[in-house]
Amino acid sequence: MRQLALLGGMTYGATSIYYNLINREIQRRLGGANSATLLLQSFNHAEMQDLFEAGQWTAVTKKFSTAAQNLKTAGAEGVMICCNIGHKVAAEVERECGGLEVLHIVDPTGRLIRERGLRKVALIATRPVMEEAFFKERLREKFGIEVVVPDEGAREAIHKMIFTELGANVFHDGQKRILKGAIEQTVREGAEGVIFACTELQFVVKQEDVNVPLWDTMEGHARGAVEWMLADGRAGE
Repeated sequence: MRQLALLGGMTYGATSIYYNLINREIQRRLGGANSATLLLQSFNHAEMQDLFEAGQWTAVTKKFSTAAQNLKTAGAEGVMICCNIGHKVAAEVERECGGLEVLHIVDPTGRLIRERGLRKVALIATRPVMEEAFFKERLREKFGIEVVVPDEGAREAIHKMIFTELGANVFHDGQKRILKGAIEQTVREGAEGVIFACTELQFVVKQEDVNVPLWDTMEGHARGAVEWMLADGRAGE
């Protein structure tokens, strides 16, 4: 089993789910008392959220790269950034940490969608993930998947909800109405399924709440990590 490092704390609730998903899947596959060989750097979410909101991507890259280098020294062979928005700097982190593979959050979900034969999906996330190219282009270029996003008003409402409420573990019924409304809008525009590319959204809307396939990138990322940990080479494309 290869040793994997997690860059977590964004949020701690999501990181705990990553930890549990990876360990449960390792135990399911290997049996007995087996568990995952993991290292963890947990960041202060408030500090990281401020950097994300301010667009301080050089500072984000430095924090992630420094942590990843330290974890590499401690024995990590690969690293996961346990939040979607952090993948804006995934390529930079991998470049600065030569020899340490960054397991990208897009790829496991992209493979699942491609296997279903779907070509157009909705993307629900923070504004940078929905509006910038780093997430959507990877889906299109690696997996041939077209992405649609909610309208401006819905994007702003979802972004505000994620940063001011979900990140602080504040939940209420209005959040489900906002998300379901955004999903319905994108389905009318031809989306055949929905990607939740924020690690907190799964706490609000479940698969049984919607009538199209729903993919949570955190779950796919965790399962992809197990594939990588137990594989002899790089995870498949």
